[in-house]
Amino acid sequence: MTQSTTPSANHALVFGASGLAGWAVVDQLLDNYPAEGTFSKVTALVNRPLSLASSHWPSPSPSRPSLDLVSGVNLLADGTIEELSETLKEKVQDIANVTHAFYFAYKPEPGPLAEVKVNCKMLERAVGMLNHLSPELKFVAFPSGTKGYGIHILGGVFKAPYKESLGQLPEPAANEVWYNAFREILDEQSKGKGWAWCEVRPDIIVGFVPNGSANSLAAHWANYLSTYALVEGRGAKVPFPGTETAYTVLFNDGSADIIARLSIWASFHPEQTQRQLFNIADQGAPSSMSERWPALANYFGLEGTGPIHDPNLLKPGEYIKKHKGILEKYGAKGNEVFHTDFLDAYGYHFTFDRHLSLDKARLAGFLEEVDPNSSWFKAFDRFKQAGVIFGEPT
Repeated sequence: MTQSTTPSANHALVFGASGLAGWAVVDQLLDNYPAEGTFSKVTALVNRPLSLASSHWPSPSPSRPSLDLVSGVNLLADGTIEELSETLKEKVQDIANVTHAFYFAYKPEPGPLAEVKVNCKMLERAVGMLNHLSPELKFVAFPSGTKGYGIHILGGVFKAPYKESLGQLPEPAANEVWYNAFREILDEQSKGKGWAWCEVRPDIIVGFVPNGSANSLAAHWANYLSTYALVEGRGAKVPFPGTETAYTVLFNDGSADIIARLSIWASFHPEQTQRQLFNIADQGAPSSMSERWPALANYFGLEGTGPIHDPNLLKPGEYIKKHKGILEKYGAKGNEVFHTDFLDAYGYHFTFDRHLSLDKARLAGFLEEVDPNSSWFKAFDRFKQAGVIFGEPT
């Protein structure tokens, strides 16, 4: 039966709440998605220190769910599940009343097999603790990504549009992403329990992060374009950092907000969503960077152009490094982005269409769409409000 969203004692627990998509889950819940009164409480779990003041989530209000921010939740800490459960019980008030869990924690590792091992261990511990501590649990949602369709493999694997029915990657690639293992873990952990699970799959995630990110293209390009405007001047031409092919291939980016909304929606419709994978993006219609880049540059008062063939042209990460300190000079602290080399490869690696079909989500009943440009602008606005980039939109 479809779960009710009427006023209730629903308690949401968000793992990885300071991450690119996890932050948006908390934000949407506090903004009363899908309706006021659906949740009475939200508990946001993070590993790195984060204060409520620096989180930039909505201010407390009687009309919103209450928020409990819990830092120092290390899913890789020493100890058994039972021992870790006792620690989590001490940290999280009312954990016995958790009804919906959003597992958005992620730890990058230098090699794919090591990354699979570490992230599977984290999920096993998280769900194991919930099985010990949260008898009211109804649903667990987690995000994956288009690595599941092989976009990280040179030249791609499948032909777009990517549909959920494409199945697993061929070996050995299938074992080098953790999504398949996550499904097996959740199937095993949910046996005989009263909860279900689903997976949501975006491509590029566009959103805000309060305290740094490993893989945020929006944060990286916000640093770059803000710095470029300060150094080169408003009205300057800024070429797309990549190849002509990457500039024109088709994709559909997904805002962290729309990913959060699908995850929350899915948690209340288990009849349609349990044990299912759903693609998600801002819009079903694909677009290209030839449409997106000029709009992003214009936000910073720049003229975005197509790629140019200049061996001396600095990539965004190199440009930011060369002009390090310019943002601070103008009173902004800059986004902390940890994998700039990886993000700089964006405009060079993707030589193939990789847009997602959203038909399955639409047939299940999730119909929401947003303008992709507005999602980037919203992320940039949030970075400005947080004081990490400089400049007014045009």
